[in-house]
Amino acid sequence: MKNIAQIALLFTLLLSSCTESPLSFLLPPSPRQYGKNDYAVGEAQPYPQEVTLAKKRLANFIRRAGPKQRQVLDQNPYVAVQANELLAGEVWPLLRELSSGRVKTMQYVQDLQNQPNYWVKFLLLFDGRTQRLLRSDGVLIMDEPQRGSVADFAGTKAIYAGTGWW
Repeated sequence: MKNIAQIALLFTLLLSSCTESPLSFLLPPSPRQYGKNDYAVGEAQPYPQEVTLAKKRLANFIRRAGPKQRQVLDQNPYVAVQANELLAGEVWPLLRELSSGRVKTMQYVQDLQNQPNYWVKFLLLFDGRTQRLLRSDGVLIMDEPQRGSVADFAGTKAIYAGTGWW
């Protein structure tokens, strides 16, 4: 009798895990929540050529910094550099989140027909002192702060360098 109960319990556990596994991949993962004033709408892994381009833009940004900008860099050494720009329609998980209304942007208007044509910038975050990446993931933004200003990008305060010009 004890063996039958154990087998029944094992069978129940097996069935419950089987019914959740095939369906779980169909459900979209919940979007990462960012702070109220955070510009991030998502994160992604960069391609090697994006890292190379962003490093060149970071070097240009630092090289062109005047005395005022150097003071800002000293106070806030992290820099967000644009590595790519693409249409929201090319990033299907982001487009899915936009369509559901779960992605928050500051200026973006929920225009269902135009969503795939909205530009998304892909930023990489660097330590301006060492010129090394802060993290392996880049940040997707749809709204952009003023170039040279300090803003939140996926929980990290950084100077927005854009394409590397002050």
